Amino acid sequence: MAERRGEGFAGKIASPMENFSPAALTVSSVVLAGLGGLSYYLSGYFLLLAFITILFSAYFDAADGHAARHQGIASRKGDLLDHFGDRYSDIMLVAGMGLSVYGNSLLALGAVAGVMMTSYMGTQAQALGLERDYAGPLGRSYRLVIIILACLLQFVLPHSYTFILKLNVTTVVLIWFMIGGIITSLYRFGRAYRKL
Repeated sequence: MAERRGEGFAGKIASPMENFSPAALTVSSVVLAGLGGLSYYLSGYFLLLAFITILFSAYFDAADGHAARHQGIASRKGDLLDHFGDRYSDIMLVAGMGLSVYGNSLLALGAVAGVMMTSYMGTQAQALGLERDYAGPLGRSYRLVIIILACLLQFVLPHSYTFILKLNVTTVVLIWFMIGGIITSLYRFGRAYRKL
């Protein structure tokens, strides 16, 4: 519901892009997410590039659906392309964080699983004839905001502290994506199960 409430705001900021091709915006979003993940992986000053590319990736991701609705060409094919691109973007961003010098590959694996299960349960509800579910603490818009902020915070706070495992901005985000993903997917599962 929170993500749906944000559509009005997203529509306002996306309005400059409303006459662009929705498919081109989707593809641009995925390409920028890939560059963002790669930049995060390269670390150091590349975190600033990651911040910029992920910010624009998120912007184009918000703009593609708005453009399709504005032009009256919203379709199931466009929705499929959008979700296909979103999942690849999620994987590239989390992998870039997890495989960077700040990250942890095992935490990255758990974070990817959490993110994928969250998204899966949102769309699975729709596949079963219910409304698509955006509820829970780890919706995609929240994840993107967290990743964008993590780029800057990790750049400003580059040091790690060891407490059982290496802790820094990146590993804390990965841990949250793993735990928050479990919580959100279970929450969405419970909501769908009750409605069925």
